[in-house]
Amino acid sequence: MAVEAGGQLDAFIANAGIAQVESLLDYRSSDFDTIFDVNVKGAFNSYRAAARQLIAQGSSGKIVGAASIVAFRPFAFLGPYSATKWAVRGLTQAAAMEWAEHRITVNAYSPGIVGTAMWDLIDGGIQFS
Repeated sequence: MAVEAGGQLDAFIANAGIAQVESLLDYRSSDFDTIFDVNVKGAFNSYRAAARQLIAQGSSGKIVGAASIVAFRPFAFLGPYSATKWAVRGLTQAAAMEWAEHRITVNAYSPGIVGTAMWDLIDGGIQFS
């Protein structure tokens, strides 16, 4: 759709993500599947679609994914979210190595705490002692 409207793809940003504040002991398996589907599979599918388009165009390009501070230092009560962002970090590094020959750069940014609705959910669910 974007290529049809703009003529070609130059840069792609995979920015979707969800979080759930929950003790690992209470986290449901189905919720674990959902967070991995959105945060990891979403990045995986988006990265591949963008790379395929860039390769088909025969042009260089940039792919950027959303990791998080928890890709380096996990937070309690955000175990599965932390795991997904570690996975995005690893996926990003592997994609960068594989697609460098096509002149495609792949990077992820890892913001700390950002005042968003998702952080309000996280902040409201974590009990600091």
